[in-house]
Amino acid sequence: MQVFMALLHFASPRWIKHMKVEEIAREFATEGSIGEVKSHKGGHINDSYHLVNQTGDKPDYLLQRVNHYVFKDVDLLMRNMSIVTEYIEDIVGKEDPENLSRKVLRIIPTVHGKSYFKDPDGNFWRVLNFIEDHVVFERATDPRIAYEGARMFGNFTSMLSGMDATKLGYTIPDFHNLKWRLSNLKESIKEDAAGRVKLVRDEIRYVESSTKLMSTIQDLGEKGAIPLRVTHNDTKINNVLFDKDLKGLCVIDLDTVMPGFVHSDMGDGVRTFTNTGEEDDENLDNVTMDLELFRSFATGFLDSTRKILNPTEIETLVHAGLLFPFMQGVRFLTDYLAGDVYYKIKHKEHNLVRTRAQFKLAQDGESKMVVMQEIIKGLV
Repeated sequence: MQVFMALLHFASPRWIKHMKVEEIAREFATEGSIGEVKSHKGGHINDSYHLVNQTGDKPDYLLQRVNHYVFKDVDLLMRNMSIVTEYIEDIVGKEDPENLSRKVLRIIPTVHGKSYFKDPDGNFWRVLNFIEDHVVFERATDPRIAYEGARMFGNFTSMLSGMDATKLGYTIPDFHNLKWRLSNLKESIKEDAAGRVKLVRDEIRYVESSTKLMSTIQDLGEKGAIPLRVTHNDTKINNVLFDKDLKGLCVIDLDTVMPGFVHSDMGDGVRTFTNTGEEDDENLDNVTMDLELFRSFATGFLDSTRKILNPTEIETLVHAGLLFPFMQGVRFLTDYLAGDVYYKIKHKEHNLVRTRAQFKLAQDGESKMVVMQEIIKGLV
């Protein structure tokens, strides 16, 4: 997930105004005695702390402050998380009970039995089990890592395929709704609040010329040709924990788990796993969709999902890899035209640089669409 402008209002103070982090930790029904609270790196949205247990045979925990500027309905978010983690725990508990504590996220309740604690300042906190001895990757440059990361995301989808997706709510409404994103862009073009429309004529023309192709998945969903599933919606490689042998342990960061199409997880995975450049690369020659990494990602994802996907879903998986850089580019372009009111920027042209890099990735994917379709066919 991108770094939201809302984070500017959600700085990470050393101490919360009325309650220290150590005091907040004591609001949860953890085992043993917490001896140390350490800031834990990872993730751009929530503040995280490693709760170190000084009782030798008791586990450590992860304390997180949920960003309620990004996630407006924390009660809904935690209800979604509870439903999904309990469902997965039941499955893994039957298949691999010896490794349950390392392969499942668990929500630790408060001393009053709730899934989260709200402090006097209105901040929302939760505690999860801390998975020891894990490895996290920021880039999937190795095909083996791409395969295993994709297999883990596919396995997440597959495990939850028996759940009625409508049991979950939308933690970020319209998050992957392309038509809504295009409507926002159209409004930004009309308003031209920052006087920048004249600078992005080529980008606007590209959006207009590719809209029909990029709308394929949403059109099929609206017709009922592809089913609504429980989807992760943030399938970056750093949302998979690996063990030291580079085997996947657990999919994390479940804040965006909600109803969606399987293409959301395939598409954002292709966007982030296969890009040979950076998301905001100024040198567009660096930005391509690596076919070897695409093959590895598609293989891993399908190894976990081919038995649950219907033919239409499989036939349009390639479209997902094009759609998601396109949609992300639309979001960056919308913010650029609005005057950079949503995403954090490092310089005044940052959102335009991001836009062009994402559109280059989408265009490169379009040029390789036939080859990628053959790769998918060969895998099924």
